[in-house]
Amino acid sequence: MREQIKLFIDKNRWITFVEISFAIFILLAIEFGWITQFIVLAVVLYAWLSLWLRGKGWSDFGLRKPESWKKTIFLALLVGIIFQALSLYVIEPFLGKLTGDIPDVSVFRPMVGNIPQLIFYLALSWTFAAFIEEMIYRGYFMHRIADLFNRNDIGWFVGLILSNFLFGFGHMYQGLSGMIITGLTGFIFAWLYFRTNKNLWAPILAHGIYDTIGFLMIFFGVYPGI
Repeated sequence: MREQIKLFIDKNRWITFVEISFAIFILLAIEFGWITQFIVLAVVLYAWLSLWLRGKGWSDFGLRKPESWKKTIFLALLVGIIFQALSLYVIEPFLGKLTGDIPDVSVFRPMVGNIPQLIFYLALSWTFAAFIEEMIYRGYFMHRIADLFNRNDIGWFVGLILSNFLFGFGHMYQGLSGMIITGLTGFIFAWLYFRTNKNLWAPILAHGIYDTIGFLMIFFGVYPGI
């Protein structure tokens, strides 16, 4: 039965288009507050079902043991630390001059000097942000969009652009500058993904490190604009 469904999906590309459109609708509904944020877990299950019906698993999206853990961790640390510094002290000030605003992180202000809040957000950053978001954006969306173009170079390019546009839009609460910087960050994580032979662990770790540095800076009250 599953083999028949797989063949049907492979022969009818419009099914993939409808599938992606529905997933995007769920993310937009979350962002506009129509449904709770925890429904994002349904997108993960939705992505898993998409893989299962195609006779594949999460490893096909890149959730597999990297070729070298040392190299992966080193790249993740390098990217997480350097890009966080570039974001805060180069890109965000530039965007501030360009748009008249900097990313709005006021929602995290209660974290300043608050250890329970710090622990809560660190846990959230390594689960919902680093792990789940990378599985959805760098894993699911890029692959499914590339499928629409038979996974050729154009398909991967379109998948890269659209998935990171969605990633940036998913941080609308931070304002225009926040969405732009998040989209740019997504491109960096995507570069890591391709740099490590489409392995999700590199962007997952870099994402977690990037957020951890930001939250620690907020906790100590040294994050710009907090």
